[in-house]
Amino acid sequence: MLKIVDRYILKGYLPMLLMSFLLCWLIVVMQFLWRYVDELVGKGLDVFIIAQILFYAAMSFLPMALPLGILLGSLMFFGNMGEHLELLAMKASGMSLYRMMLPLFFAVSLLAVGLFAFQNDFMITSQVRMWTLLYSARFSNPELEIPERVFYNGIDGYSIFIKGRDRQHAGRMLDLMIYDHSQGSDKARIIRADSGRIVMDSGKTYITWRLYNGQSFENLEEPEYMEATPTPRAIESFSFKEIVIPFDANFRKQGEEELSKLFIGKNLNQLQAAIDSTGLVLDSIRTFTEEALTNKDFSQRYSHSMPSPSDTSTWAKQQLEALNIDEPLQRKVNIDSLIHLPTLGDTLRMLTRSISDLRMVESEADGRLYSDRDVFNTFRTNGQEWHRKFTLPAACLVFFFIGAPLGAIIRKGGIGMPVVASVLFFIIYYIIDTFGFNMTKNESVSVAFGMWLSALVLFPIGAFLTYKASLDSTSLNVETYVNLWRRLTGTYVPVRVVEPIEGECEPNYQTVLSEARVLLAESEDLLASKLMNSSIVHVLVNGQKYSHAPVSVYQHVEALADKLRRVNHPLILTKTNDLPLLPKRLAPFGLPSTRGRGILLLTLLPISLPLLLLLRIHRERLHSGLRAMNTALSELIPLLERSIESKETN
Repeated sequence: MLKIVDRYILKGYLPMLLMSFLLCWLIVVMQFLWRYVDELVGKGLDVFIIAQILFYAAMSFLPMALPLGILLGSLMFFGNMGEHLELLAMKASGMSLYRMMLPLFFAVSLLAVGLFAFQNDFMITSQVRMWTLLYSARFSNPELEIPERVFYNGIDGYSIFIKGRDRQHAGRMLDLMIYDHSQGSDKARIIRADSGRIVMDSGKTYITWRLYNGQSFENLEEPEYMEATPTPRAIESFSFKEIVIPFDANFRKQGEEELSKLFIGKNLNQLQAAIDSTGLVLDSIRTFTEEALTNKDFSQRYSHSMPSPSDTSTWAKQQLEALNIDEPLQRKVNIDSLIHLPTLGDTLRMLTRSISDLRMVESEADGRLYSDRDVFNTFRTNGQEWHRKFTLPAACLVFFFIGAPLGAIIRKGGIGMPVVASVLFFIIYYIIDTFGFNMTKNESVSVAFGMWLSALVLFPIGAFLTYKASLDSTSLNVETYVNLWRRLTGTYVPVRVVEPIEGECEPNYQTVLSEARVLLAESEDLLASKLMNSSIVHVLVNGQKYSHAPVSVYQHVEALADKLRRVNHPLILTKTNDLPLLPKRLAPFGLPSTRGRGILLLTLLPISLPLLLLLRIHRERLHSGLRAMNTALSELIPLLERSIESKETN
């Protein structure tokens, strides 16, 4: 039975899952629309036809959007819970991450089962109708929109050119030229007119050109290019002429029977029957091809009528016994003996015959390979569609086990980080899935392995993320790697945490103030010194001069912080935390003690380059720490001065 916490988790997860699924669904449908927009625009399609195509496309691409929606929704939900400390509260009450994921796992499992049922039934009809409408729109005639100063070839058998349009009389075209090559290029007709209009009949089956003040030119018979006699031609001048051209502008929907026989129109049982029957046909074709090519090879290799090794008939055994050959394939033949025939003509004839025989075998192999590929393509596509009905529901579970723990690790809600992580994992899934699909296409792997490759790769990743998230491991926390990068680049400044010491007497404020002023001056001098402003090479060579400067500042700031922690003033204690934790020395490996050692170390370029880079990073870190300390001291000194004045007044 559902407990209160289960209902709370489901109540927060399901709306977010619905929102992310609708967003991903919209993106997938828009991607389809961008891909096929050229085949839909300019065809004069009704709004109802376009709405049908989009609806069936949305139904067909729903299985692709659901796994991505589950990944994004799970990541956002657990990211929000982690950001609002709800995960921490549930874990503090003794509830593990596995227990939090349990009700969502059952919900996603129900969605996966529903997706399988949808793919096996409703999506078949949607796919068939979508591709039927899309192919019908693809082969329908485009809208008759003739551009200016460009040859228009939208009407089969005609090329039309217009120079301009009359802006005062709508539909009137000026200086037009019509090339009529519907009867062939040899019987072309050219028509020129000063102006003209286009009129379409009510049934939209033909168009009528109404031309004014022009001429037409055409050949009366097919020209004879080999003879010098001229071809008879006809030239006609007219003031008004009508030309009727067949042009069907109606949308004609093609039948669904052919597409229903393909893999997109079959359910699981029909796909299995097609796989079994096509597999038997493929095995028989390859067995017959192997036997035929082997027989052809033996017939060309031996002048005597040699039987095939696969022939087990009585005649074949008698032939082998008559020739005293028990194992003909194991006989050793010296191929170079063809070169040593009695005459050069015999050698050339033998080589020519061999080349001809090889070409015949190659030609027959190519012909049989074509039929083999046709049957294997049917076998492969049916097998891929059969496995896809299971791989997409399985992808829902895999993405759930990736998104949920990843959200618990990232602990960032909203749209930013979850969308980036979701798109990254979906791209990885898509690349692996495409790679497996291509390997099955060229028979590098089996259909089952190629279709399940993406799930096999991503499921261990999901199991690893779930395990790490249940242990609250910081190894996958983004902030861990951000801090590591800041340490390596020298931009990380450690934070000081000062806890007041109770029960001890306060230090002398005047002494603390003087030490703070001395430390501020010492820090400013160090920032202006050659150590912080000269080149890294100079610092490495002259390291003995600068090795003690950071140590002195470190000791003074720690001594000042130790005195400030005993001050009974909350604001001063707060500002003491702004004093950074400076490094004790400039380089962790130490600087050369003499100038000669520094020059020697500098000459060892393969070794000195990483050391110079590390030295630069630590100097940047020291520089950032000194600037932060100067800012903190500039705020601490006025506080100490005001505290001294108030004590003197009291």
